[in-house]
Amino acid sequence: MTAPRIAMPARLSEADGADARVGLANAIFDDVAELVRAEDLDVVVVRRPDLEGFDGLVLPGGGDIDPARYGGDRTSACYDVNADQDALDLAILQDALDRGLPVLGVCRGLQVINVALGGTLIEDLAPSGVAHVPSGRSEGGLLAWSWHDVALAAHSRLRAELSAELVSVASGHHQAIGELGEGLNVVAVAQDGVIEAIEHASAPVLAVQWHPEAEGTAPAVAAAPFVVFADLVHAHRMTGIAS
Repeated sequence: MTAPRIAMPARLSEADGADARVGLANAIFDDVAELVRAEDLDVVVVRRPDLEGFDGLVLPGGGDIDPARYGGDRTSACYDVNADQDALDLAILQDALDRGLPVLGVCRGLQVINVALGGTLIEDLAPSGVAHVPSGRSEGGLLAWSWHDVALAAHSRLRAELSAELVSVASGHHQAIGELGEGLNVVAVAQDGVIEAIEHASAPVLAVQWHPEAEGTAPAVAAAPFVVFADLVHAHRMTGIAS
């Protein structure tokens, strides 16, 4: 049996001459793809919202979603708002949902899922006791990661995979879920209440706000969302074969 084919929508913003965060998002795209491949899944970068012949979808990180998509107002804090990227990510997610395919979101990917299901975003997080946004830059001009604990909900897929209530994660986001999208459950939170992971109540969909691909993440924590996703992919594939 061939490896399951997993679609990842291309990043459409060019890093040259842009906000340094654009370059970072484009660079870590490959790191996310490697974590998918580590679960013996075949990654295909796509530019069209058609998932015919695919077994799952991974939505990676990137810039901010246009606040108009969820009834917000664009502020100076928003960066790399790209109408083409929004259109691609939201359309390909809708195709995955229509087909019942497993979906994994990472950072922006979580936000895309929430907005697609009728939720909203906090356009710029207020300061709190948890540093979600790095305060400085590392050598080479790339943003450093902030690190903090998240609490995993009992009976969640991530909690079952990690067998832990608290895990340390790498953070690099200035936005977060406001109102939760329809059908979504909160399965991880930071100490300040920011939603850090979601799972769908009935569809094979999960997402994390943190960056499992960040260097320094514990191997089990880095792998966990992708292991859960791979299990969903294989279960969905076997159901299709059986039918």
